[in-house]
Amino acid sequence: MTKRNIVVAEATGQYIEDLPVEIVERKGIGHPDSLCDGIAERISVEYSRWCRENLGTLLHHNFDKVQLVAGEVEIGYGGGHLIRPIRIQIAGRGTPTYQGRKVPLDAIAIEAARRHVRETMRHLDPDRHMVIDSFVGRGAEELAYVVDNVTANDTSFGVSHWPRSGLERAVYETSRYINFQLIDQFPIGEDVKVMGARRGDEMVLTIALPFLAEQIGDTAEYLEARRAAQDAIQTFAQEFDGRQVTVMVNTADDVGSGAVYLTLTGTSAEMGDDGAVGRGNRVNGLIAPFRATSLEAACGKNPISHVGKVYNVLAMLAAQDIVERIPTVKEATVYLLSQIGAPLDQPLVATATVRPASGSLTPSVRADVQAVLDEHLAQVHQVRERILGREFPLF
Repeated sequence: MTKRNIVVAEATGQYIEDLPVEIVERKGIGHPDSLCDGIAERISVEYSRWCRENLGTLLHHNFDKVQLVAGEVEIGYGGGHLIRPIRIQIAGRGTPTYQGRKVPLDAIAIEAARRHVRETMRHLDPDRHMVIDSFVGRGAEELAYVVDNVTANDTSFGVSHWPRSGLERAVYETSRYINFQLIDQFPIGEDVKVMGARRGDEMVLTIALPFLAEQIGDTAEYLEARRAAQDAIQTFAQEFDGRQVTVMVNTADDVGSGAVYLTLTGTSAEMGDDGAVGRGNRVNGLIAPFRATSLEAACGKNPISHVGKVYNVLAMLAAQDIVERIPTVKEATVYLLSQIGAPLDQPLVATATVRPASGSLTPSVRADVQAVLDEHLAQVHQVRERILGREFPLF
């Protein structure tokens, strides 16, 4: 039986819900940073699929260096036109040949980027509105070796917490509601951003919501659509708990001067807003500055041995499982630290800080938490298949 370096401790400091102020952000699926995350991750998935189907194995890669350079449009009520396309620049490292066979790195990367955009955006056409370039290079031989041996290819850490606070739930679910439900009811795009603030028991959700210029005829139509959308979001967001929620949409609008949030393609990437992998949501789908977090850009990294990806996902799954399986724990944060070259299931240290539902952390609860974390580490290689199966979003 493998003995792992697991430390379980009782959480210190105030419970998140008892803090006087909390701030949480989520960038929607059409935000320029989210587009880069999604493209990078889709390249990783498609590259891995190609390698399995054609070579019978997975190869080293790290495609987390995708950048978006914003385009330029001329736009107004009733429509607009593209002046300069959005540029996607794909960099990173892969394995261009294997046992004498060439791997079409650039072709895989560019087609994967197009697929992600087509499946994510309704009005952004990767062939008409974008120019996609690939500059993927060869990975370092020592890191390819590490992949072959399925050991940590970096010294890095992953961290995540569970459950979400009330504000975190409101921000996360509201963003997804807009992206996947409200979008069917209103002339809006996917580049949504929800910024949540809680002061005591009062929440404010400030929302950036792109409206489609071709479907908005004039100022009156815009104001009516914005008001109706805001009312729908207010109704949805109010359902999470009994606290007061105020929803405010497109607060930067200056209707008198005609400066309102209109887009041609549903994303600010068309005009003046660049993007990059790792600048958006963490693996748990949020940007939560009041929580422990990792600055790793998980999307696009290989799911075999890159702990910057695998350990962040594993920390999230383990934290969820600890809370769901141990009723006496109401909150858990899991930290996993790797050491380059060491087996993935044997981190340098694995730590879970837990907050008991009542009283202090007992030896029996500590042992239960350690057992759950040990089980997840023993099954760490399952994370790879879940990532490649696209079972959950990573941003």
